[in-house]
Amino acid sequence: MKLKTIFGAICIAAAPAALSDNHASDGPAWSTGAPLEIYGCSFKEGIDGYEQSQKFAASWNKWADDNDAFGSHVAQLMWSEFSDGQYPTEFTWLGYWDSYASAGKDMDIRSANGDEMYAEANKFLGNCAHSDWGAWVLVQAGDFTNENHLTEFADCVYREGKNDDDLYAANVAYAKVLADRGFTGEAMGMAQLWPRAGAPAGIGNSPSFKWVIGHANFAAYSNFTDELWNKGLSRDFFRLYGDIVQCDSNRVYHSQVIRTP
Repeated sequence: MKLKTIFGAICIAAAPAALSDNHASDGPAWSTGAPLEIYGCSFKEGIDGYEQSQKFAASWNKWADDNDAFGSHVAQLMWSEFSDGQYPTEFTWLGYWDSYASAGKDMDIRSANGDEMYAEANKFLGNCAHSDWGAWVLVQAGDFTNENHLTEFADCVYREGKNDDDLYAANVAYAKVLADRGFTGEAMGMAQLWPRAGAPAGIGNSPSFKWVIGHANFAAYSNFTDELWNKGLSRDFFRLYGDIVQCDSNRVYHSQVIRTP
C-alpha cells in the first residue's frame, strides 16, 4: 500500500476541509478527516538531541516492524528552519494514519508493548506534550511528502461571530484560486488540523485549527511565496479569510520522514 501522505490520504475532490467534534451537524457537507498525532518535547540537559533522535527513530522503526504495528503510518521528525525562536519544543514528532481504525489498532499495540520505546525516549526527552488532531485537506499533495520536505505551520482562531460555515465557504473558494494558479499538489499540499485532545489548555490559548502547508523543497516554498507577495495570492487570501480567521506567524520545518507504509 502506498499512502499518499497527510494531504493525499484524506483527499477531497474540489471542496476542502471538514469538521471536528465541536462542529455543527447542520452545516455544509464536509469531507472525511483522518487521525494525526504530534509529540512536542525538550531535550534533556547535556544531550546531543539530533543524534539521539536519529538513534531513537531507527529503534522505533524496528520496534514497529517487530510488533506488526504502524504499517499504514507516516512519521516524521520536524526540525525548525524559520521561527522566532520562542516556540517551546526542540523535538517534534508528527505521525498520521490512513484511518481511525488503523490508528486505534496501532495505539493499542503501543500501549500494550511500548514500554521499551517509552523508556528509550525518556533517556533524552523531557517536558513532552502529546496531542491528537483531525486532518482535512485543501490541496491534495503528490508523493513528495513520502520523502523529506518542508512543512509550514500557523495557528489560527476564528474572529468573533465567525464559524465553520464561513470557513467552509472560504476554503472552497480558495481551493479554486489555488487550482487556477497551478497548485495541483505536485510540489505543494495544504491541510487544516483540528484539535481532538492535548491542545494548549484554556479556551483563550487553544487554536481553532492549525493551517499546514507542505512544500517539496525550498524552490517550491519560494515559488509559493512569490505567488503570495508578488502575484496577488495574498490579496486573494485576505479577501476570502481576513474577516473569518486570524493566524499567528508561520513556522517552517524540515520534515525528516522516518517511516512510510
